[in-house]
Amino acid sequence: MTAAPPFTPAALARAYADQVAELYANWHRTSLSMLLGAAILCLVLWDETTPIWMAGWLALIVANQAWRGLLVRAWKRARPGLHATLRWGRYWTIGSTTGGALWGLASIVMFPPSQPHQALLIVCLFGVVLGGLNLTAVYRPAFYGFTLLALTPLIVRVALEGDRVHGYIAFVMGVVMVFILAFGHQLNALLTRSLAMRYENLDLIDELKAKSRAAREAQAAAEGANRSKSQLLAAASHDLRQPLHALGLYVAALAMRATDAEWRPLVASIQRGLGALEGQFEQLLDLSRLEAGALAPAPARMALAPVLMRVADGLRAQAQAKGLDLRVAPTRLAIHSDAALFERIVRNLVANAIRYTERGGIVLGARRRGASVATDVVDTGVGIATPLQERIFDEFYQVPTSRSSAAHGGLGLGLAIVRRLAVLLDHRVEVRSLPGRGSRFRVYAPYARAAAYARGGPPPARTGGGATPAGAIRGALVAVVDDDPCAVDAMRALFTTWGADVAGGSDVGDLLVAIGRADRYPDFVVADLRLAHGASGIAAVGRLRDELGIALPALLVSGDTSPAALRDARHAGIVLLGKPVVPAALHAAASSLLVRA
Repeated sequence: MTAAPPFTPAALARAYADQVAELYANWHRTSLSMLLGAAILCLVLWDETTPIWMAGWLALIVANQAWRGLLVRAWKRARPGLHATLRWGRYWTIGSTTGGALWGLASIVMFPPSQPHQALLIVCLFGVVLGGLNLTAVYRPAFYGFTLLALTPLIVRVALEGDRVHGYIAFVMGVVMVFILAFGHQLNALLTRSLAMRYENLDLIDELKAKSRAAREAQAAAEGANRSKSQLLAAASHDLRQPLHALGLYVAALAMRATDAEWRPLVASIQRGLGALEGQFEQLLDLSRLEAGALAPAPARMALAPVLMRVADGLRAQAQAKGLDLRVAPTRLAIHSDAALFERIVRNLVANAIRYTERGGIVLGARRRGASVATDVVDTGVGIATPLQERIFDEFYQVPTSRSSAAHGGLGLGLAIVRRLAVLLDHRVEVRSLPGRGSRFRVYAPYARAAAYARGGPPPARTGGGATPAGAIRGALVAVVDDDPCAVDAMRALFTTWGADVAGGSDVGDLLVAIGRADRYPDFVVADLRLAHGASGIAAVGRLRDELGIALPALLVSGDTSPAALRDARHAGIVLLGKPVVPAALHAAASSLLVRA
């Protein structure tokens, strides 16, 4: 991981003070989630445990939250300064650790004999930890205290059942807990660095105002800080995507092997939680890159049909899971825009439509409007009242509905990112909506003549999901080059479930040794775009082709989803999948490579 830039003690102290203040400011959300989770757990285990144990445990949960309420009142009266930050942080950590211990206690004293109820208990406890991750990870000691004491007793208790299935489940839960701890640690580190950097930038601004004679030196320092921030965001994007990428592949492999109907709901719950975590993480990084000015658009003529179909194919499974119909209207139109950034705009609009639509479906289409092309995303969702139609583009704002915002998921950043990207590309976004009837989001971009269709050929757009032969991968040898051993192991676990063999290595040399042991040529290669020591996955693919003497089909995966990375892959003629990779997209891309080969 890239080393953190040095910060002054004063900037770090203010960053820690902000984190502690954030804990106390959001105590009502923490208490509500704890009490709601406790009520759900008691309801689930009502007939499976002794009432006196349940009542006693629930009373302790209420008492702990009441104590934290009194602590918040004391905090507001004291209005502590920087010098008292650590002391008030310790007070909160005591309450958080106590809460985690109480949830861990529940997994021991209320562990049900019924296996379905055991699964529900596991889902409840992991749901409480994952649901509050964005709150608990704000302050690292409180996060560790709550997570470890809430999940460790549960894992031990499941393992003590003694049979093989419970042993496997305990092992998987242990792996998931490690990933949760790693992600929370990295998220807290990123937050601390961002806050500290913000205060250092504010100090620089104050210094500029106070010392006009040092204006030139201060400007150079500010530019250096901005460069460091961009580098930090790029490194954080890659490093934080790595564990999510590996975890997603492991969970997908587990889902394919979990044939017991009793455990499939548990695996599906973990997949849903992981999907929500990935979406929120992607939005946070997008917003950070926009704030840092790290995105530089490269407009060019682009056909709309492939973009709309890629978005629809990527989100169709999510729509189908809610019983929604996702369609794309055929089009021959082309626009002048940055392909990667425009696709991100459409993807956010479609994801938002799926989130707020319960019945019916979503349609994507485009039509000519003078010198512009209007790209529409139309849904049959809850709709938006007219006074709120401008507020929906504010950061962290979510449309109030009959369901809670938490039920819809997300952080309220998707449309804020759409607005910022549209401004960056000089596009215009409009919304028309009626409550209870649905919404239409429209993006105007400059029209570009689509030369590829001038001969009257049929448009490439289609209204259904593409298909590749299901058995195309079975029996294939996949060469994987990634400097992260965990990512290589996760690829091996997933491709093995698809009936393929994997030869992996951290670089081309290690990979050639693994291929030699397999005693046959690989059928295709999957390479990380950014390898260790500044090496390129594109160069690794080229060297592997030279060493083997064959035009080996290849896929690239990367945590760097910047427009520059996409252009590098496009110029090399290799498909790039962004980390964390969706297993279905990986399977489709790999199958397509083998079919074309």
